[in-house]
Amino acid sequence: MMRAIAIASCFGGLIGCASEPGVDLPPTLEITSPQRGTTVQGDTVEVSGVVTDDNDPRKVKVVINGSEVVPAKDGTFTATIPVTAGISILETHATDGGANDVRDVRAVLSGNLEASNGMKAAPVGAKVGPAAFMKLGQAFGSTIKGMDFTALAQTMNPVYDNSGCLGAKIDITSLTITNAGVALVPKTNALDTAVTLDNVVVKLRANFKVACIGGSTTITVKSSKAHIDGDLGVAVSAGKLTTSLGAAAVTLDGFTVDVGGVPGAIESLLKGEARKAAEKALTKAVQDRVPPMANQALAGLTAKPFNANLLGHATKITVAPAQVNLSADGLFFAVDSKVLVTGGEGGMYAATPSPMSASLMQSGGVGVAIADDLVNQLFSGLWAAGAIDQTVEIDSKLAVLGALLDDDAKSLGISLALPPTVTGEGAELALSIGDMMISVKDAGGAEIQKIALSVKTTLEAQPTQTGALTLTLGQPELYAQVLASSDVVDRPMTDEQFEGIIGGAWGLVGGMAGTALETLSLPSVGGMELGSPSIEGRSGYVFADLSVN
Repeated sequence: MMRAIAIASCFGGLIGCASEPGVDLPPTLEITSPQRGTTVQGDTVEVSGVVTDDNDPRKVKVVINGSEVVPAKDGTFTATIPVTAGISILETHATDGGANDVRDVRAVLSGNLEASNGMKAAPVGAKVGPAAFMKLGQAFGSTIKGMDFTALAQTMNPVYDNSGCLGAKIDITSLTITNAGVALVPKTNALDTAVTLDNVVVKLRANFKVACIGGSTTITVKSSKAHIDGDLGVAVSAGKLTTSLGAAAVTLDGFTVDVGGVPGAIESLLKGEARKAAEKALTKAVQDRVPPMANQALAGLTAKPFNANLLGHATKITVAPAQVNLSADGLFFAVDSKVLVTGGEGGMYAATPSPMSASLMQSGGVGVAIADDLVNQLFSGLWAAGAIDQTVEIDSKLAVLGALLDDDAKSLGISLALPPTVTGEGAELALSIGDMMISVKDAGGAEIQKIALSVKTTLEAQPTQTGALTLTLGQPELYAQVLASSDVVDRPMTDEQFEGIIGGAWGLVGGMAGTALETLSLPSVGGMELGSPSIEGRSGYVFADLSVN
């Protein structure tokens, strides 16, 4: 019943002012349905209540979310109110002929509701753009430069073996380079892979026979620049992205071969086979080593099964590959994901499935998109498991808040009547909290105040100049309802006063969140450093765009 609170607000809490003659008492307003914590299947909710007034209750104007409702003679009223998927705020005002305005505000979770039982899949997508592949190629070049080419080449020995009376056996003794570069360019169904090796020197030893008379010599093959070009194919195998490099073309710039002290009859054979051996050794090194490097790098960019303890509750995420697409715009990979929080199977969330596609993932570097449904399943599971509820002691850090609430306030009990909801519609990322119940308690644990608070705000994350991640909370829409205030409270607060306290502290909340994010280490994938993400909403997804450094 809202009359006592309204009287305290209008008359400054003076005892007995309501009994003065000629005083126009404010109406009372009671919402009987829906209760706090209500979930509604569909896009409408029925709001019922009753108003009373010291005059005719039918003269009380009742407005719910901007729509006027005419009470019956006994003061009861019912209205069907449209709601959107997710957390919806129901704000009811009852005003009489004077200046009295009594308000009730509460939240419902509405839409196409699904259980957070780990049965419903939601997509997660990743996009690796051309700029990221360019950086990835540079990282591959550094790795290839440090490879032991000699050891790789010697596994091919003998590279030529013909034991006839005019023949030879040729072994590679060493293979060195001074530098390596790799260019990875995405195209339809493959990565155009161009490997360049500088100052290639291949040394070989040949045992030969001419007219059945044996001899031996050393051979040195040199190339100022070797080019190994091929297509790196990408496929899904056992739930992972795998690559393979098929046939590759080899071109040797500035090629020379030095064979000394051999009869002319065998010289051409040795030169020809030495060149072939060098080309095969270089091709094998690239074919053997580039795909594993690519597999390792791409594995770090795709969603994986996840088992962890979140807020004290075992949480499991399973994934199944859904689609992969490689084009000139880059590599797109999507998986269907399911999340289950132990103990959170009874939660509900508003499902807003949106198709995952490569066109959604416009990113020159690395992009990751997570469906709102997956985030909200996780939030709902944690909420149902009780992981979000907590008790906060009002110590020296919160002394100012304690003084604002009441001198007797020693702790805050916080519980959510509904799970928090994230939506990524449009360019903004929105966070909604419906009916967060705040219980203010004294030193003995007795409740002295009870407030319901609903919040709608935007979220934005951007990198700073130092590469850290900063979180910005938008100006919140606050809806507070003071539900109870005991006699020991010296200064009972109105709804508006409580909203002012939260609004004033909102910037501090964002600052603390930003400080926490600064401690997060940024990923390194395949030697490629990824910058801080820019986070936004995109058509039902939380999208993170990471630059490449």
